[in-house]
Amino acid sequence: MVNLQSATPLNNAFPHNWQGTWKGTMLYRSVRGKSKTVPMTLRIQPISSNPIRYTWQIIYGEGAKKLVRNYELVVKDQGVGHFAIDEKDGTIIDAWWVGDRLYSQFRVGNKLLNTQYERQNNRLHYELVAYQPLSSPKPKDCQQEIPFESYQIQAVQSAELSPVTE
Repeated sequence: MVNLQSATPLNNAFPHNWQGTWKGTMLYRSVRGKSKTVPMTLRIQPISSNPIRYTWQIIYGEGAKKLVRNYELVVKDQGVGHFAIDEKDGTIIDAWWVGDRLYSQFRVGNKLLNTQYERQNNRLHYELVAYQPLSSPKPKDCQQEIPFESYQIQAVQSAELSPVTE
């Protein structure tokens, strides 16, 4: 069996080589055609000298109107690429390192959210896609016995972040 984790290029080792402060602009686009841009910052730093926990601070906006999310990235099982984002309020989002990307998928109310982070060269790409279930009654002639639900994209957030020194 091939260990895909060890096949990752050294300059992309996660989370060690993702440490630092990343800044850029997040673009929010809704399926209804609305869009806006917001400055975005992501700070990743080890919390101890033998880190299994890292700061994972996300800042949207600037100045008095900025929204600061002080999360932590937790190494659950680096060998299989299992991490978690601890929102520090009892919410833990499992995340998985596959290939060269960090993925997570979770539900908040009836919304399904899918995120991915990827580092390419000296840029960090972020994307969050929000879905909502389509409410359509099951046709009377439907033979499907396995529960099935279809989702509509509601909005997409994406950003390309660059490293900065503070």
